[in-house]
Amino acid sequence: MNAEEFLSQRLPLPGVAAWALRLANSRILSHCYTDWVSPDQVGQALSRLVLSADGFSYHGIRPTRVCWVFEHARLHLALRSDGACLALFVENRPGAADGKLDELLAEFAGLADV
Repeated sequence: MNAEEFLSQRLPLPGVAAWALRLANSRILSHCYTDWVSPDQVGQALSRLVLSADGFSYHGIRPTRVCWVFEHARLHLALRSDGACLALFVENRPGAADGKLDELLAEFAGLADV
């Protein structure tokens, strides 16, 4: 199963506004479920999130998951050793599918090929 099939079978989830995926070959895919973010914004945000996470490596820290919390949104980023990563843009509200998000990000990390 490729990453696009993986995501299409598991999303949308309640509260997920968008996703962005960087494949191991650096190609970026994205999808928005709401109109408060555009595909271009999601793709640009993914690039900036990855740069931010890469900054940890200067301190000997190799994150596999990072979450940024803002007033109205949470951004979850899962990073793989092959260079692929997945960002989920989630409404910051109670009950926004946290358990399902954790499962989805863990499954993404365990995919054989992205």
